[in-house]
Amino acid sequence: MSDRESVDLSDIDLQSVAESEIPEVRQEARDWLLTNNTSDQRSVALMSLGVLVFAIILQSWWAAVLAGCIALVLPFRWVAGPYFRGGDLRRGILWANLGSWYLLFPLVIIIPETLPIAIQNVIGPVILAATYLERRFVKQLIPGTIAIAVVISLISFTTDGVGLDEVAPDGVFIGVLVAYIAANLLMVMGDIQELNLVHLRSLDRAVKQNRELRAAERALRDSRRRLVVAGDEERVRVERDLHDGAQQRLVSLSMQLRLAADLAADGQPPSSDSLMALHRSANEAVDELRDLAQGLYPARLKELGLVRALHSLARRSPTPIEIDDRTTTHLDDSTQVALYFVCAEAIQNASKHAGAAARVTVTLVDDDPDLVVTITDDGPGFDADDHASSRGLLNMADRVGALGGTLDVDSERGRGTVVSARIPHAELAATS
Repeated sequence: MSDRESVDLSDIDLQSVAESEIPEVRQEARDWLLTNNTSDQRSVALMSLGVLVFAIILQSWWAAVLAGCIALVLPFRWVAGPYFRGGDLRRGILWANLGSWYLLFPLVIIIPETLPIAIQNVIGPVILAATYLERRFVKQLIPGTIAIAVVISLISFTTDGVGLDEVAPDGVFIGVLVAYIAANLLMVMGDIQELNLVHLRSLDRAVKQNRELRAAERALRDSRRRLVVAGDEERVRVERDLHDGAQQRLVSLSMQLRLAADLAADGQPPSSDSLMALHRSANEAVDELRDLAQGLYPARLKELGLVRALHSLARRSPTPIEIDDRTTTHLDDSTQVALYFVCAEAIQNASKHAGAAARVTVTLVDDDPDLVVTITDDGPGFDADDHASSRGLLNMADRVGALGGTLDVDSERGRGTVVSARIPHAELAATS
């Protein structure tokens, strides 16, 4: 995606995000809804208790009935809680809204003057819930919400109520209504502000993940390009080594055999020394071909496995090498090849720069949830930042990266070098 491309945010709803594989967003949505539901339970309990006290003071059984109706909202909220904790936001929100909607009917029947509160409680929950529900489901809720608002409005305008408003002084009654409306508006504004923060955090997380994905995409393109270039260069090297080495020996051997055949035809059989020289030339050609094939794919790796192939590599190295294997993980062929060449490259670098006096230790260990291969030498070290783009290090990083792992090179002048390849066990299981 280019910087000029835009995202259609109208197709994004937090419910689908909360049910996605992003644990932070999912947990954030659940926590907020649980907190809001718990807060509403306390508010309902306090409101029911307040109306009950009001009923006792005024000795109004209608006020007691209203207090009981308000208390019946609590079971709806209790049912909603487990759904929120389990991540089923749709059912949780529906149960919470049903509790709010149920209360509106007895409220306007008993006190028609509470219609502004009822309308506010019909629309408010749907507006807040829209953030967490699928757009198509919200569209299905809108007709029902409008129908409830119309019905309670008709009830309010067509009923005289039970006269509860006449029991309380006008100033007290109006003051309670205004205070409730103001408190409810403040609570809704606070909810909306919190939802905006949830949206901002989600968008900020999405932007960061998008940047990480784009950086990973660039790194993948660069890695593929280096692999293509490395493949071309390797083919050129193989052709050059064949031409300059084994091919020249075989051409020379062919000429010597032709000469020996001509001498034999003239009645001059080749001497034992000349035959031994031909034998040595043939063996040298075979050795060069074997060394060349070893550089392309180590045959002993397939026969012996990674650890024993590393022991074989150590025996041929002029630098003392210790192999410490503490793993129990089964490695597939591609993983063994990648780790073998990573170790071979690191050992070659140590032998080249540290010399035969240095000591190299190769350690393989299961460090759950990863497999870690560490190559340590006590050579002179180097400045890792100055060599970060060297071909050898990039090749090692590409091989480890292809397995879903990471390569870390820790070195400073005067204190040796530590090369660590870390590969997740999940990636190893996926490739085996």
